[in-house]
Amino acid sequence: MLSYKEFKDRVLDEFLDYLPSKYKDCEIKVHEVPKVNKVLTGIVIVPKKKNKKVSIMPTFYLERLYEQYLETGNFESMMQKQAVYLEQSAKLAPKDLCVNSLEEYKSRIVFQLVNTLENVVLLSKCPHRNFEDLSVIYRAITTHNSEGVSGFLVTSDVAESMKLTEEQLYKLALKNTRRMFPFVHMRIEEMMMKIIGADDNPESITKLFPEYNNMSPEECVYVITNRSQFYGSSALLYPEVLGRVADKIGSDCYVLPSSLHEIIVLSANAYSDKEKLVHIVCGTNEKHVRDDEKLSDSLYYFDIKERSIRRIKADDAVAS
Repeated sequence: MLSYKEFKDRVLDEFLDYLPSKYKDCEIKVHEVPKVNKVLTGIVIVPKKKNKKVSIMPTFYLERLYEQYLETGNFESMMQKQAVYLEQSAKLAPKDLCVNSLEEYKSRIVFQLVNTLENVVLLSKCPHRNFEDLSVIYRAITTHNSEGVSGFLVTSDVAESMKLTEEQLYKLALKNTRRMFPFVHMRIEEMMMKIIGADDNPESITKLFPEYNNMSPEECVYVITNRSQFYGSSALLYPEVLGRVADKIGSDCYVLPSSLHEIIVLSANAYSDKEKLVHIVCGTNEKHVRDDEKLSDSLYYFDIKERSIRRIKADDAVAS
């Protein structure tokens, strides 16, 4: 097996050899690309001179390519697959990401929440605002269908091209997010049934969770996400969404950031041990959540009367 450095050097030396002849006058550019909770090494194929035969090219991430290589140990096969992917992507890529095309994305700008301390580099390159220990950033959705969701980060350069301030981005995302990705909530037992691929009808649920129908409203635990399970944690920005669940429970609530894609809501009366809840959040993040999907190790408190949410500070949690 090649070491990462050996692999990187070989990719940079040989990638062009796997591509059709129209790429012979191209070169490989290497640059750091801030991603959620990490910074990756991106490589892109670019013409040395303007070439109409070469479209906008996708970025390949060396760390991810190396993971694919480690699965089989076959460098040649992995590179051949990347060459095919590049050609397929080139056929689908727009010829130019011009101002007119960017205008079309104003109706597709949505929220994403990220951890502030874990994304300093990313935040330095895009409009954002603080939300407790998190930051609100913006994405423009390019595709949203049964096969999945894709889009791009609204960087400072993109926002400038669209002539949008951060405040304008926020207002657009506030409308677009709930329109494109309607929020849903369900009992945690129902979510567990979906995860294991089982029927989530009441009879099936009670077989696995005998107490399902016998729990008081305050004992029920809910998951909030959206229909696509795509950055559903942005529900934290909608007090009315949290409020609907709190009303079902009937009390103030603790909110646990399960991942970027969902949050967990439970009664602050029935589950009052804040230190234990923080321990659950931290343990889940460490053992079960991918690094690029982690949101926070914090615990949040939703006031049912005030319809407001705040972060529980570490000292307050330990003091409970």
